[in-house]
Amino acid sequence: MTALAALAAPVAAQDSPAPATPLNPASNPAAGDAAAAAAPRVGIRPEIAAVTYTTPQGETVTISRDQTPGAVLEGDWTLIGHDCPPFCIQPMEPAPGVETIGELELLQMMEAGNATLVDGRTPDWYAGGTIPGAINIPFTQAIERLAELGCEPDFDGEFDCEAARDVILFCNGIWCGQSPTAIRAMIDAGFPAERIHYYRGGMLAWRLLGLTVAGGGQPAPVDPLAAQEVTPEDAGELGAAQEGAAADDVPQNAGQEVPDGVITPAENPVVEGTTEEADESGAAPVEGTAGN
Repeated sequence: MTALAALAAPVAAQDSPAPATPLNPASNPAAGDAAAAAAPRVGIRPEIAAVTYTTPQGETVTISRDQTPGAVLEGDWTLIGHDCPPFCIQPMEPAPGVETIGELELLQMMEAGNATLVDGRTPDWYAGGTIPGAINIPFTQAIERLAELGCEPDFDGEFDCEAARDVILFCNGIWCGQSPTAIRAMIDAGFPAERIHYYRGGMLAWRLLGLTVAGGGQPAPVDPLAAQEVTPEDAGELGAAQEGAAADDVPQNAGQEVPDGVITPAENPVVEGTTEEADESGAAPVEGTAGN
């Protein structure tokens, strides 16, 4: 049983720890110095310095916390006055049957290799930094890309998700409605609610804790339109999220790669380009374990 698994297990089921042997630096100075040198200043837990897991793409990543003294959040991550709407506080339960989890539970599931980690944000946010191993399925594409999560379309226009893996969805944090919208759309399309785990803290909490980030270091500029929440009713129909975005001139897929850099809302293919171009956005995972 790993340290993370032990933390998540019921108290009665946890292994009884052996009595700790107090370290006496006076009697064993070398051991005391070695232990002090090996332990990071900022650990994940007192007994956990870092967590290593293999991503679905076969990459081994190590999650640890930033050791920089005096490190602080930068850019838009420091803002506390986001307009509501659209940046409103999300409920603990985005839909009945969905489990809300924290950082330790997320790390435990990734360490066990029994869940797919999904970044439900638009590609511009994903490119600015994500949790290592996450794949990008923007909330506007949650239904049409269910096959990537193990679902198969049936003859009724819904999906058979009996073979689907557990998924962990997240977005920017407690004020972000992108992954909750994706969760409700997935359930309406046939994905079992009990296989969905919502990391409500999202990238805001992940960065606040100084945990390892893959990809870019800074978020995209806050754009209320780009993060506008789609209603569950609209998201419940195949493609309704994309159609609603186009009708309202909402640049839901801003941030796709173009020859001159990052796409602008005016260049958004959902609004002025092709559906095929929009469908290709965010398909490839961000690789690497760049620091925070």
